[in-house]
Amino acid sequence: MTWLPLAYVMHRKVRSGLSILAVGIGIAMLIVMLALTHGTLREVAQRMQSVDADLIVLPRQDNVIFTAGAPFSDKYIPLISESEVDGEAVVQTVIPVMFDQIRMAGQQQRLFGVDPEQLAAFLGNRRLVSGRVFDGDLRFKRLLAERSTPERRYDPAGITEEELGGACELVIDTRLARVGNYELGDTVTALGREFRIVGIVDAGVAGRVFTSIQVLRHLKNAGVPWSSMFFVKLRDPTKAEAAADVIAERTKARVELKSDYGRLLFESFEQIYMYINIASGVALVVCFLIILLTMYTMVVERTREIGVLRALGASRFMILRGALGESLLICCAGTIVGIILAYSAKFGIEQVKPLLTVAIEPRWVLLALVIGIVGGTLSALYPGWRAARLDPGLALTLD
Repeated sequence: MTWLPLAYVMHRKVRSGLSILAVGIGIAMLIVMLALTHGTLREVAQRMQSVDADLIVLPRQDNVIFTAGAPFSDKYIPLISESEVDGEAVVQTVIPVMFDQIRMAGQQQRLFGVDPEQLAAFLGNRRLVSGRVFDGDLRFKRLLAERSTPERRYDPAGITEEELGGACELVIDTRLARVGNYELGDTVTALGREFRIVGIVDAGVAGRVFTSIQVLRHLKNAGVPWSSMFFVKLRDPTKAEAAADVIAERTKARVELKSDYGRLLFESFEQIYMYINIASGVALVVCFLIILLTMYTMVVERTREIGVLRALGASRFMILRGALGESLLICCAGTIVGIILAYSAKFGIEQVKPLLTVAIEPRWVLLALVIGIVGGTLSALYPGWRAARLDPGLALTLD
């Protein structure tokens, strides 16, 4: 009886193979969708955590995850900078950032506009692999400062094409450079201008593409000092929550802890996770219904065989164990096939869409194994129970 389940599986090779493949596809679908969503979101969250700041300040009506870059006046900077907690100044640095979109490597990328003197807050301990920082000599920034009024306004028509063209520069990360085959000196079109790549930084920074905030403001709103959000570095990070409350009260803006970014990111995609779980659940239910149908068909086909076994002294438990064994063999084999298919899909996705992160974690593999074992057991219970209850005498008389 020990080898009987394997013999049953091998007897109907095509049917068993199709059942194994069905389970494998369902398991692979579950693993890949979980690995793709969790991996991509976790990678984005980790990159945002690399910014040397403690708080994020943005317009109250905006969302830190889906911000579209709503105008946020730099007049808020003094209000933020002068915030106090327990009578002491708490803010060390305010870093304005302006967002836009740029198409690189076949995908839309978020373009970070940052002051060249504050780019170090985004790079952290990551180094420039090659090249230099945009507007490295601060020529364009100083040019605008010289021509600006005390209200920080200037005549955009007074900026020549040569002056602007020389300042349209980008710094990108190594992953984007590898995927898009970009090198120093290559140009990319954005906002109707040619931007030249002047630096490549180690991957892991908050954005994949950076440029001068002064250039971005000039092109988008004629130099009006607006930002999309502010990163705030505190003198004492342990006072982050108190500082967030004070800044929110002073500015009437939305203030989030940078450490909460990952949680907010996953919460924002909670509905997507629900759909993914439902789709995976439906796929797995269909797979295990196929197993149930296979096992039920097996019981009908092997009525006489079961009758012989019962007549020879096989107990009901032995019959049930045989059915469960066959189902578990199919489901375990299907689970292994599914894991192999998942890793194959991971390789394929990373070849086609290299900027997506597919992180197959051990817990997803363990979940697949558990689902395979539990699903195989449950789908064989009714057919096994039916087989165990067959009357030996009646079974032997049936054609």
